[in-house]
Amino acid sequence: DICYKALTEKNYDGYQIPESSAYEISYRRNAEQVLKSAYREKNGVEPTYTDFAHTPNCPDYCATLDYIFFHGHLTIENVLELPDHPSSESYPDETHPSDHIMIAATIRLP
Repeated sequence: DICYKALTEKNYDGYQIPESSAYEISYRRNAEQVLKSAYREKNGVEPTYTDFAHTPNCPDYCATLDYIFFHGHLTIENVLELPDHPSSESYPDETHPSDHIMIAATIRLP
């Protein structure tokens, strides 16, 4: 995923922000500031999925869309355990109030 790489890889240049004054205000690329993902830091991999939806254009959309990014010398104590596979035909359902599953991390400051 291009956006993920732009945030987590140092000097990644495969992402071009469209020219617009709106982007100049809200985002300035900083090749030195690389963000880390709490789930990758703790588990070595990203979650299998964080979004599972059934839409007319994409009936079985299941992907990782949600992350907890951080920068600096923080310690990830733990992350909320997530399922490897969806438990129904799509979310939301009786037990999942959103098409996104909840993610969480306990972070210790230095």
